[in-house]
Amino acid sequence: MMRRAAVFAAFAAAGLLAALPGAAAAPAAPALPAFKTLDGTLLAPARFAGKTTVVAFFSSSCPFCVNEAPKLQKLYRENSRVLAVVSVNIEAGDAAQAAKAAAWVQRFGLTHAVTADYRAFEAALGKPKGIPALYVFDRHGKLVRSEIGEMLDEDFDDIAREARKP
Repeated sequence: MMRRAAVFAAFAAAGLLAALPGAAAAPAAPALPAFKTLDGTLLAPARFAGKTTVVAFFSSSCPFCVNEAPKLQKLYRENSRVLAVVSVNIEAGDAAQAAKAAAWVQRFGLTHAVTADYRAFEAALGKPKGIPALYVFDRHGKLVRSEIGEMLDEDFDDIAREARKP
């Protein structure tokens, strides 16, 4: 019995318990940067630990992003207990970036996190190959889906269904 306890303690100290069959993995934060929302709130990646997290890159001039914005808001509104959404404006270098992003929030009534801190997300996730670009992290912080181009309603339904799984 003492030997089993010692082995357990050694695995715990090494962080290997999650690798054992039947072991529950602790929620991890997705590999996202700390960032400021448009209102200046600093959000750390740990805030998203334990939740499915959707990161969506957008431009205010992108017609496909316009179609996706209300779908992202609906996804967040209906699943905010188990899911987080971060919309990232990619118009870095544009003097009007903050104003364009703020107008975007108002236009679509967004209540999820929105940031103009594109460079930090680009450093963490890489430069998107097109827009809209969407990345989905599961509640354990693992990237499970990435999409380039407009998502369909059923794609958002799939994300919601996965987020709600126990």
